[in-house]
Amino acid sequence: MRQPRIVVADDDPIVVRFLTSVFQGEGFEVRGAEDGERALQMIRENRPDIVILDLVMPFMDGFEVCRQVRQTAETSRLPVIILSMRDKEQDALRAFELGANDYVRKPFNALELVARARKLIRENA
Repeated sequence: MRQPRIVVADDDPIVVRFLTSVFQGEGFEVRGAEDGERALQMIRENRPDIVILDLVMPFMDGFEVCRQVRQTAETSRLPVIILSMRDKEQDALRAFELGANDYVRKPFNALELVARARKLIRENA
């Protein structure tokens, strides 16, 4: 059985390294991006099983990445988790309206995030 593939995008390189370490330790193949444009490119090139997006990123924010993922036939069903410091209700609502499957606020429990990711992958298999 192949490893599940994940793209993790966050403008903070420490968060990208941390999530890469956590998900690799849980058996995932991880690609990390520090801006939205790179994240979208990785999603298109690597066909991950799930994506974790920060909202605030350079070049393209997480809302726009999510919107573009949903508009492309090849990625329209790809599970997306938004991971953000922003705790305003309208941010979560907008993320869900754009097609995000889950919205997790920072700080977060890493193993709970892995469990949420695995659940979404199973549901979309």
